[in-house]
Amino acid sequence: MDYRNRAEYFLHYMRQLNRTAMVRDLTSLASGEQAVLYYLAFQHDGASAGELTSAFDIRSSRTAAILNALEKKGHARRCQNPSDRRQVLVYITDEGKDEVKSRYQDAVGRMAEFLELLGPEDSEEFIRIVRDAVLRNNGR
Repeated sequence: MDYRNRAEYFLHYMRQLNRTAMVRDLTSLASGEQAVLYYLAFQHDGASAGELTSAFDIRSSRTAAILNALEKKGHARRCQNPSDRRQVLVYITDEGKDEVKSRYQDAVGRMAEFLELLGPEDSEEFIRIVRDAVLRNNGR
């Protein structure tokens, strides 16, 4: 099999797929403000700014910009750590929880529509392929 040819074919369709609302929803959950909200809502509310910087492998200036935007929107708040006043902890607000849950449900709905188009067998196979590819690449 000519894997380079297959790769070019795949990339052609991936560029088109990246323009869909489904992929935009998934991308927004994986980066920037929505990713931080998701992290605070589902993984670690009260994370330090430094932990967020590490978790998303971004610069501290980018973390500060994201946190400023989230605070301005009322989705997160920063507080000094009472046991170490040099450290800032970040908490999601109720408005932030509502926002991330709404965006998450939208993304789940769009993904469910996509999987339904594939049908039961192909959707299971698609999920297996993506899972296996992620597991293999995380091992590198």
